[in-house]
Amino acid sequence: MAGHPEWPDVEFDRSKLHGGLASVLVAREDRRRHRVEVCGYLVDTHCLGLKNTVGPKNTVGPKTMATGALDAFVADYFAAHDGPPLPVGLDLVQHLVFGAIEYARGLGFEPHRDLDLVVDHLGEWSPPSAITFGFHGQPLYCQGPRDSATAIMATLNRTVGQGNYHYVLQARG
Repeated sequence: MAGHPEWPDVEFDRSKLHGGLASVLVAREDRRRHRVEVCGYLVDTHCLGLKNTVGPKNTVGPKTMATGALDAFVADYFAAHDGPPLPVGLDLVQHLVFGAIEYARGLGFEPHRDLDLVVDHLGEWSPPSAITFGFHGQPLYCQGPRDSATAIMATLNRTVGQGNYHYVLQARG
């Protein structure tokens, strides 16, 4: 990340970065009293960009919740990560989510189909991103459980060329 004074300066243990995946959660006060609207974004910073969403208009996730339920939702949302969530400003979230989408589009990948349902929650953003995506200067594709590795690698071969990216595939038994 290019230095922004309002962004946290945090040392990351790269061995615990889960293949470049970042879970992002944005909670906003709902117009109704004691309610919040929550949107989540699963971001692949190494290759695929926005992999999944959870949001107020999305049937997959909650539309709104009681303010008192937010802490439990946050704990559950970030349970797969080794450490507690890091509170950051919306500016950093925008650079992360929109920047990853921009990077992935350059590789031939479109964001998750429900982006339009949750994009308004992020507000206005002005590119370019101050975050560098990829892994050591190249895309790194880590196969997810619902990915079509063949199609993704064919896209990478077409857009960046064979040998110009790295990959980690799941063993199938």
